[in-house]
Amino acid sequence: MRDLCLVLGAAGSGRREVAEELARFAWPEGRRVAVIPHGDGGWSMEDGVARLPRAADAPALLISDGRRSQVDQMEALIAAAPQAGWAIRRIVAVIDLPLLHRHPELEPWFRSCLHFADAAVLVRRWETPNAWLSEFQRMLADDFRTCLVAFLPKAGGLARPAELVEGEPRRASLVLDDLDAVDEMEFDEDNLPDEPFDLVRKTDPYFLRDASGRRDILVPDIGPALAAERR
Repeated sequence: MRDLCLVLGAAGSGRREVAEELARFAWPEGRRVAVIPHGDGGWSMEDGVARLPRAADAPALLISDGRRSQVDQMEALIAAAPQAGWAIRRIVAVIDLPLLHRHPELEPWFRSCLHFADAAVLVRRWETPNAWLSEFQRMLADDFRTCLVAFLPKAGGLARPAELVEGEPRRASLVLDDLDAVDEMEFDEDNLPDEPFDLVRKTDPYFLRDASGRRDILVPDIGPALAAERR
């Protein structure tokens, strides 16, 4: 299996630039790293099924479709990656600060990205009010405290790109972790169940659906906001 890093976020937020920066500088010098875009020459998704290029002899960064639900794509990519020879090792969310500031209704959309992310790259902070940015950073510290946070400077160039793609998982989601069902249960000698229980892995909260197939956690459509921004 070859390592695959997913880059999540909204269309027009500079994810391609972040991915190319990581490809050039996050791995040891001389290591070839591919960037897999969505669409022609990259990967695709149809009817909930993702199709990825076969893994080659190098790690890669895959850029999500920034106009669609990142949750739907995460579910499809997790299912399809092993079949193509990829192991998803790291997830980076690019957070478009001015887009979120102008469209607060998108907060659940970006929260879904952060839920799966090991690292968040915050872009164009100079376009947002300081008070709003401080409040957003407090939310990150409270709700996504394990996620590594980095800013992309106005002139470009991530300060420590290697930190974003290496190390132990930092994401809130456990969907990619190699855990036994027992590992997710909080048992000790003073807290043992009285009744039989099933050893079944918990489904990620964003992947849960009701009897009709509707997701328990709904994420808004980002399309209207992108249209308003002429993206």
